[in-house]
Amino acid sequence: MKKFLSLLLALTLVLSLVVVPARAAEELTVSGFDVTLPDGASTTVENNTQVTVNAKEDGITVTEGSNPITGATATYKWSVNGVVESSVTGHQFQKELTTNNETATVTITCEVTYTKDSKTGSASASKTFTVNNSEVQANNAFVTALSGSIAYAGRTYRPDADKKITAYKFTGDASGATWTVPSSLDGYDTITITTNPGQNDGSLTITGKTTDSKKTSVTATFTCKFEAATVSVASNPTDKEVIAGGTLTLTATCAAAPSDAKYLWYVDSATDPASNKTSSFTLPSNTAVGTHSVKCVVMASDGVTKIAETTVDNIKVITDTYTFTVVPASVTLTQIGQTATLAANFMNTFTSPATPVTPTYSFVSANLNIATVTYQTTAAPIVTLRASGSTTVTAKATYKGKDYVQNIPVTGALIEATLSAVQNGTSVNYSYSDLVNAAQAAINKTYSTAYTYETVYSLSGVTQVPSTTAYGVGTSNASYNYPTGGSGYLYFKANLSGIGTAKFTATVTTRVANSNVPKTYSVTFNVPVTPSTTTYADQYPEPVAAYGNTYRYYVQVPSGARYYYVAGVNTEPVDWNNGSTQKYYPTTATANLYSLTDTNFINGKCTLYVVTQGTDNRLYCGTISVYQKNYNINYNGVAGETVQFAQSDFNDFMNKVAEARGDASKSKSYPYVTFDYVSFSLPTTAQGTLYYGGTAMSTSNSSGAFNTRTKVTNLDSVTFVPNDKTTAKTITLNFTLYATRYSSSSTSRGTTVSYSGSVVVNLVREDIKYTVSQGDSVRFDESDFLSYLHSTKGYSSNYTIDYVTFDQSAVSAVNEGSLYTYYSGYNYGGSVKTTDKFYYSATASQNALSDVAFLASRYAKTGETVYIPFTIYARYGTTGTGTRQLTGTVAIKIGQTMNFIDVKTTDYFYNSVKWAVGKNITNGTSSTTFSPYKSCTRAEIVTFLWRAAGSPEPTTTRNPFRDVNAVTHSSYYKAILWASQKGITSGTSTTAFSPDQVCTRAQIVTFLYRYAGQPSGYYSNPFKDVGATSEASYYKAILWAVGKGITTGTSATTFSPYASCNRAEAVTFLYRYTNGL
Repeated sequence: MKKFLSLLLALTLVLSLVVVPARAAEELTVSGFDVTLPDGASTTVENNTQVTVNAKEDGITVTEGSNPITGATATYKWSVNGVVESSVTGHQFQKELTTNNETATVTITCEVTYTKDSKTGSASASKTFTVNNSEVQANNAFVTALSGSIAYAGRTYRPDADKKITAYKFTGDASGATWTVPSSLDGYDTITITTNPGQNDGSLTITGKTTDSKKTSVTATFTCKFEAATVSVASNPTDKEVIAGGTLTLTATCAAAPSDAKYLWYVDSATDPASNKTSSFTLPSNTAVGTHSVKCVVMASDGVTKIAETTVDNIKVITDTYTFTVVPASVTLTQIGQTATLAANFMNTFTSPATPVTPTYSFVSANLNIATVTYQTTAAPIVTLRASGSTTVTAKATYKGKDYVQNIPVTGALIEATLSAVQNGTSVNYSYSDLVNAAQAAINKTYSTAYTYETVYSLSGVTQVPSTTAYGVGTSNASYNYPTGGSGYLYFKANLSGIGTAKFTATVTTRVANSNVPKTYSVTFNVPVTPSTTTYADQYPEPVAAYGNTYRYYVQVPSGARYYYVAGVNTEPVDWNNGSTQKYYPTTATANLYSLTDTNFINGKCTLYVVTQGTDNRLYCGTISVYQKNYNINYNGVAGETVQFAQSDFNDFMNKVAEARGDASKSKSYPYVTFDYVSFSLPTTAQGTLYYGGTAMSTSNSSGAFNTRTKVTNLDSVTFVPNDKTTAKTITLNFTLYATRYSSSSTSRGTTVSYSGSVVVNLVREDIKYTVSQGDSVRFDESDFLSYLHSTKGYSSNYTIDYVTFDQSAVSAVNEGSLYTYYSGYNYGGSVKTTDKFYYSATASQNALSDVAFLASRYAKTGETVYIPFTIYARYGTTGTGTRQLTGTVAIKIGQTMNFIDVKTTDYFYNSVKWAVGKNITNGTSSTTFSPYKSCTRAEIVTFLWRAAGSPEPTTTRNPFRDVNAVTHSSYYKAILWASQKGITSGTSTTAFSPDQVCTRAQIVTFLYRYAGQPSGYYSNPFKDVGATSEASYYKAILWAVGKGITTGTSATTFSPYASCNRAEAVTFLYRYTNGL
């Protein structure tokens, strides 16, 4: 028992020593925690602002597992940007936020820990603040504003990001140079430098105030550091050695120099700099052999302040003792892909023997399509032939600043022999002798001369070039050897659909006469495969309006053809193979067929050379004659003169086009069309100006404007004035005519149709003008031709006329007249032929230009003009044969005849009227009347005077008169402008001319007096009705006219200044003044 109890006690002691671990404490979970700011507080604050952050105490849930608990104790730990603030442990945190920067970000974090019964749980939350330092921001803005305005010695500098300014001291700076700033800038005033380091390194402090309402004081401090202005010069060549005549370039670099600095370069002891003032300088090529120095002086743009200078010494100009050769001097290659290696040698001949030198090489082919060059920068470039032809490889060696050039001619002399052509779908046998003869002829043409005639000794290996089997397939067993002879043939069958050139190559050897040394060639035999010839029907396509006011004419597929393509336009192709060109099929939409434009037609016809595929798959070739079908409205005109349109012409156009397009019937009442209106495209300035009712066409959209949207309903009110400077022979004006189509009598409302067309103005030249009456003659004046020559650009007064030829082939002798070698009364020479020459300074055996005369037919129509083209053969100086040709046109207007029933030979004005009509100054009022006693208007008088003066162009287009319009008064518009500009008349007021007002006798003599230049002179006054005061504006003119015999008054003592001037008086006054009578 004792023993048992002892064992039990021992067991109890052992068990008491065993530690049973306790159950681990479960962690707590915290949710709903946050930090807040007091009401109205913001996370954006100014510098040195105290902020308050509160830890949330209410609404926080603490759980153990899924069970909420209560009574847990909270402790708080605050940190700023990760740094713990141990002095604050409560739920509220306060701190003053500061920064030395413009802005800073500060994050305040609170970590809360809840504890209960040794169990803990934590959560954290934070607020991030933006701290603005307004003072730093204002100062930094001030720094930015000052950038570019801080100057030292008048030179502005910009600080870097660290507010460091690096300035340069120029050699020419004044001893008292210092820093300056403007007293005000945009947004700042009272700017002052408070700390100025002057010419030393140090701090530069600048203060100022803002100009806003706050007047904030701002400060900017910069660190200034000075560096000496230096200039460095680099040389090319770098060793400063140049061969005489070569190029040595010096390039200066000066960091301190502004962009407008000048660089002065002095060679050796020169006192005047070189003309070049840039940073790059080339040593003159004529600099003597020897050692030289070049000084570079960098100057400010004022030319006074020196920035820096340096001298480059030991520049050596050495004697040219170098030679450059390339062999071979020329290259001839006979096969595509064949190469030739050139060998370049550059030697210094100063040493004995000459020693090789390594320059920089460059080998360039002028035409890469014929030959290319590889290894271009080595002494052994390789030339590769690409095609037959000639080019040049320019070889250049550059050494010590000098280029040595040699041109190597490269000739691609491929030997090509052409055999007889074969039509597609057929076959041919070429015998061995055909091949030998063709090869012999090709070799003779390419290489042989009279001294080196080569004879074909063998031919073998005739093989087709694989890329040409599309045109047909050939086989050959032809061969030839001299003297045993040859055998075999080349058989070739052309494909049905192949057009082009099949090619075969063969090896041919030759021997030069009196030599047994053979030469071997690769000869290409060309077999032309041509299409079968056929004929195609002519086509007359309708013009279709296209983009840009142009018209297109679409060419249909010829009947029986599967397709066609165009091989040539107006010119027969050398090679009909144009398979890469678009093929056109019958099913193709019209707009996608081949089309022509107006420029393709020559006299209304265009010849197309086409290839078609027939239903037998064979290709055929031939021509399609395409004829242009248009309904252009044609007018003739002269540059600068009005062309009148006619409504009837546009009606004719409408009817023709409508009938052609089926909108109107020629034989039935329906369908038919009625005219609505026309809209015009705007002519270019170079073409001229279109007018409608006197309003010029423009791009204006204002009310009453004439533009592309204007509906022109009366074409009789449309005129066109071609640009007076144009050199065009025709001007095309495009338009669209709108009409209404009625299809039947039961149709009350028609449909709108439109037709595009063109007005073609054919311009004629009037370089030399004459006027002649029916049945009368006019002799050409040689001085007119000389004046025309000298007025033409490119012909100075040193040019003279050798002779002139005329072409009157288009002149009708019956209806217009004829040009004769001479004409006087009833005696005349032969009719002028185009081969006749009329000399300016004629000898006794030559036709004289001054004798040429035009005799107008008595059937010629008054008002029409006869045009005779001429050619002047001009020479420089007065001797020799004329070699320069100048063309022109003589315009001869058929004027009014003197068959007036109201003008008798006994009338005082007979000669005056005859003169005026002959000079085209005026015509009759009808074909048989002149109306000598009819009163003249002011417009008529200045027009007579203007025509008598030669119808000169006004010096300006400015029109001061509101009652004178360029269109409605076109017959005298230029005359009035000319008279106004010449001071002949100033109008009846500053804005009115009164063109239809009757002209008085006083006014006409005043016009004449002013036209004569208001000549001075003393003339007595015989008239009682002309007073020096009462007629002051006419007084001198009347006395001058009487004194010069232009008029004698209406009686011995009266002039009748206010009486109307009639037509007889007007032409008489002009006749007497102009002819000095």
